[in-house]
Amino acid sequence: MKQWTTYIKRILSNGGIFVLVVLFTYRMIFSKVSMEQIRVVLSNIDKKYLLFGLLTGVFMVCAEALSIKRNLRLLGEKKGYFHCLTYAFAGNFFSGITPAATGGQPMQLYLMCKDRIPASKGTLALLMDLGAYQAVITSLAVLGYTMYFSLIHRSLGGFIPVLWVGLVLNFFLMTLTFTAMFSKRFSRVLVAFAAKVVGVFQKDKGANFRNKALDGVKQYQAGAKILKDNKGTYLLNSLIMVLRIIAMHSAPYWIYKAFGLTQASYFKMLALQSTLYVSCAAIPSPGGTGVGESAFLLYFKEIFPAEIINSAMVLSRGIGFYTIISLCGFLLLLIWIVRTLKNRRHVKDVKRYQH
Repeated sequence: MKQWTTYIKRILSNGGIFVLVVLFTYRMIFSKVSMEQIRVVLSNIDKKYLLFGLLTGVFMVCAEALSIKRNLRLLGEKKGYFHCLTYAFAGNFFSGITPAATGGQPMQLYLMCKDRIPASKGTLALLMDLGAYQAVITSLAVLGYTMYFSLIHRSLGGFIPVLWVGLVLNFFLMTLTFTAMFSKRFSRVLVAFAAKVVGVFQKDKGANFRNKALDGVKQYQAGAKILKDNKGTYLLNSLIMVLRIIAMHSAPYWIYKAFGLTQASYFKMLALQSTLYVSCAAIPSPGGTGVGESAFLLYFKEIFPAEIINSAMVLSRGIGFYTIISLCGFLLLLIWIVRTLKNRRHVKDVKRYQH
């Protein structure tokens, strides 16, 4: 329990770093758009599209909860949708405030353990979700890059290597995830190689690393057996993941429509946002803060007129990222307060009964 407390403190400290990054981003990017400009823009755009953008963000979170629920059910853990929604809130909030989204899944696993889900099953459910997630975001980014190769190269110019690095990183993670699940021989070779590397720098840590890594490989491969035995169920889970990622990438399109623009298709906007998202993986800032805003101005400079692109960026990131993680954080806090009060009431009832 002590290690989890330490980890939570570390994540909360990252939250402070996130606030500093947001302030820096505001000063460098958001300050280009005054509050008066935003007020004027909001008074002139079609606000129903802002609502659509928020609803697709909420759908993304709800779809993640459904995926987690279905994965846990495959592993024999029947948890209600509300519990899984809590895990989705935690995943989105802590991924948003930690560099390279490193805090999301550990916090989800912590909450699962608090709900008496064995750590092995919780880990496996999240790994299955991660595999599908990496496959979908990488596939959409590659498709978008292929379809709009010229536009993306014109827009990014000298920054195109950042996209290449992001694509390579995501493809590597996807390949590593599925290889670890389906190839026992490769997994053991990879672990042995990594253990030797660790041993070169810290001789006493190599064997310990190897044992822990092999335990992780066993969990991956247990997931592979479940996938083979439940292909239809996992196929449906993958379809839910596709819808979830499409919803996650939809904010720029709704802002585009809100301004009354019509030339770019939904697929074009989705393709550009997909490649933008993957390119941000090359620079691991909390939630892509700062990077996401700068990338928006590059990727969409041929889509939005120059006089409104800064406002479009603020609105897109506002409804697609900041509002969603703020909502998830608020709901997590509310759930924590309710659970704390329930636990205190339960303790008082037990003490009263004992007397």
